[in-house]
Amino acid sequence: MKKITFFLIVFIWGISMIMKAQIPNNGFENWTAGNPDGWATTNLFPIGLVTITQTSDSHSGNYAVKGDVVNLMGTPMAPAVQSGPEGEGFAISQKYQAFEVYYKFTSVGGDKFSVNVGFEKAGTPIAQGAVALPANVGEYTHLSVPMDYFVDDVPDLANIQISITGPLAGPDVHVGSTMFIDDLAFSMETGLECPVVQTDMLKCFPNPATEVLHLTLDEELSGEILLRVNDNLGNEVRKINTNLRPGENNLQMSIVGLPSGMYYLMVQSKDKYYTGKFSISSR
Repeated sequence: MKKITFFLIVFIWGISMIMKAQIPNNGFENWTAGNPDGWATTNLFPIGLVTITQTSDSHSGNYAVKGDVVNLMGTPMAPAVQSGPEGEGFAISQKYQAFEVYYKFTSVGGDKFSVNVGFEKAGTPIAQGAVALPANVGEYTHLSVPMDYFVDDVPDLANIQISITGPLAGPDVHVGSTMFIDDLAFSMETGLECPVVQTDMLKCFPNPATEVLHLTLDEELSGEILLRVNDNLGNEVRKINTNLRPGENNLQMSIVGLPSGMYYLMVQSKDKYYTGKFSISSR
């Protein structure tokens, strides 16, 4: 009986290691010349730009990634890591449902901890997961980012980008914002441990749309909000800043000029983050 129990433990541990092995150097234990092995970074050593460093302040193991917004000749420069030695991603063979990371974050000036994960099949994007969270997180916290599939297929390539972005647009970051990341993994189950991300409070119609998209938001949402639209490659293609009065939960957004395809909505309020998706049909 003890032998059976032992082999079950080894078997389960082996499955866990196989899952984590899908992400190269997922615990950031291995480094070469100031960069984590298997990852591209924003470090530019010849000009003295170092935003990503190795730290012993880890969630587990010996090391983790620390990313700092730094001042380079008067310009704030944001940290980022992207999977693959040249940022080209890595091979996978499972239809994962969520990306997981342990992180800490200090926000200055409304900066956000941003995660963008994309899956491809034969060079075509088929799934995306993205969040941008402004809240300070003082201790390592588990974040699970659901993957949104717009093609029902098994991906063969994954690309992960983790960075600090500004409160309104990516580059408008502030010196002093800091992130720590460790223990990355993919999961076969959707993430339920990210309560600040809500997908049921953001609805859009018509879907597919052609010229104007109508948005219905959570009725409790009010005050200053930021609406961002990304294409299926993660590029920001629309951004709207507005103020909502209490009880005012309907917005309209022009999509004229955007090509046909799948798009992702992200609505950010002071303490909530909403996501949704829509498509644009051929005109």
